[in-house]
Amino acid sequence: MRRNVTHRYTARVSRATKWLFAIYAALSVYFTWPVLSTGRQLGIEDWDVLLFYHASVFKTVYEYATLPFWNPWYCGGNVLWQNPQVPLISPVYPLSFVLSLPVAVKVTILLHYLLGFAGMHLLLTVTLGVAWWPIVLLLASIFTLAGGPVFHLAVGHATFLPYFYLPWMLSLFVRAIQTGASRYAIGAAMVLAMTLYAGGLHILVMAAVALAVFALAASIARRDAVPGITLVVTGVFALLLAAPKLLPTALFLRDSRLADTRSFVPGGDMMTANVLEHSLLDAFQFRRMRVGGQSHGWAEYGNYIGQFGLVLIVASFVWALVRWRSRREHWLAFSLACTAAVLLALAVGEVSPYAPFMLLRRLPFASQLRVPSRYLLVWLLFAVGLVGAVVQQISVPDIEELKSVVAVMCVVAVGLLVRTNRLQLEAVFTLPPLEAAFRWYARSGITIDAATPGYGRDSPMTRAIFADRAIVQCYEPLQLAGHIDPAKPLVFAEGRADILDISFSPNRVQFRAWTHEPSRIYLNERYIDGWHSDAGPLSIEPATGLAYVTVPANAIGKFSFWFVPPGLVAGILLFASGLIGAGFLWPRRLSIASSQADPTTLARP
Repeated sequence: MRRNVTHRYTARVSRATKWLFAIYAALSVYFTWPVLSTGRQLGIEDWDVLLFYHASVFKTVYEYATLPFWNPWYCGGNVLWQNPQVPLISPVYPLSFVLSLPVAVKVTILLHYLLGFAGMHLLLTVTLGVAWWPIVLLLASIFTLAGGPVFHLAVGHATFLPYFYLPWMLSLFVRAIQTGASRYAIGAAMVLAMTLYAGGLHILVMAAVALAVFALAASIARRDAVPGITLVVTGVFALLLAAPKLLPTALFLRDSRLADTRSFVPGGDMMTANVLEHSLLDAFQFRRMRVGGQSHGWAEYGNYIGQFGLVLIVASFVWALVRWRSRREHWLAFSLACTAAVLLALAVGEVSPYAPFMLLRRLPFASQLRVPSRYLLVWLLFAVGLVGAVVQQISVPDIEELKSVVAVMCVVAVGLLVRTNRLQLEAVFTLPPLEAAFRWYARSGITIDAATPGYGRDSPMTRAIFADRAIVQCYEPLQLAGHIDPAKPLVFAEGRADILDISFSPNRVQFRAWTHEPSRIYLNERYIDGWHSDAGPLSIEPATGLAYVTVPANAIGKFSFWFVPPGLVAGILLFASGLIGAGFLWPRRLSIASSQADPTTLARP
């Protein structure tokens, strides 16, 4: 009899889960339809540069069959692999084999929304133990369909797509603490590494800060070292697995020749109470919205979650404060509440010289995050997680009479959330469609375009790369020093020398040279460490910043300039050591103490 009851209960839960995932899929398609329905049309604002990044990687691999190290179609030459915003791993690339690039990017947006819903479902049901479907649907929707990612996507900040990886990261990290299984900590590290490979440096930094705070709070609440050990294991493996991208990027960001055109807000960048209120509760937000206390475009602030969602978060925080004396028993809710509070304090920004954001900005990678309001994105994950942890502690009989009312409220709240935030994705891809396509192994060469402004309104950089034009006036905050000569070829000489048979590929320029006297042979690309030549040691021309080699008289031969990101080989070795270490540690436990029963893992419905 007991077995039959258990079987019926499992079947009922399974059917509810299937229905929830069907709802998630329907919501994702409906929510992103304003983007999907535009087909090949190009997007406004930063969508040009983000589509261009994807196009640069795909063109390098698809048309030249080489690795995406250097970007010759950009700013007179710029890094590609080392650019922190360039995604090296993305569904866009396999999809681009069968779809046009704009369509592939839009389908990728849909896939990320599905991924976000799946991650939230895992976090809420498996990790936090929330079983009642209306609450699961509401909390999953508050995070996944919130205004924050929508506003960033509306203006072209596709580098924030790794936002949807965050529930997976937190779920695996908490499971590692709950069970002591190393595989969960390594899984969380993989998610963090994937965030960097996807171009989400900002998300990675904020997630790392959040996990550090969460682990500290959990160690204090539990009175053991398991959360700290989990943090160390996750952090070490994240660094090792991300090293092929992370190490070259770190060296690039520290290079003295890098010209960072971003600026700080005069008088301090802060999020006032007025801005915060409009951000979370104003149902009539739009991209060009302006309110008192605003320092950036509204896309950096908008994060509508609705009154019902905010009430749940505030009530859960109050519950955690009331129960703080029993924090060991309720360590998960306590840790989530502490982390959410710290992240909200970071989002407030530069309110004083000793504000959390000001102190954090002294750290190397954290200093790259210059807009404090972005911490609201990660704050929402921990705030919603707090609601889930509190709901799981509430006895079901206490609310049995209100279940129908609460279920209706949850469904209505999801509907309002969808209606409000979906509007931001309309009128985003309004530019004429992209008709051109890449051709397999075309190797069609390059033409320098010094006239077209890269910051134009008609996606000039995306259209240019499909036409094999390299725009010099680029739209890029991280530019290299110096300048090129658009009137000269990729390789040219000063002195009596003949340069013949120039052969171009993105990472290598080959040529034949015959010098009649000692001559300088220049590479007409902006220089940064990583360029090499077999014609001799490289020197730098002070006036232009161009690299050159000095070739003696009567030299005849075939030479080349080539680029490999500094730190890549060391990064690959660290990555290999990470794989070996992960294979060794995968079946093991983090500590003996973690084998003790964790109350948050017991008797999950």
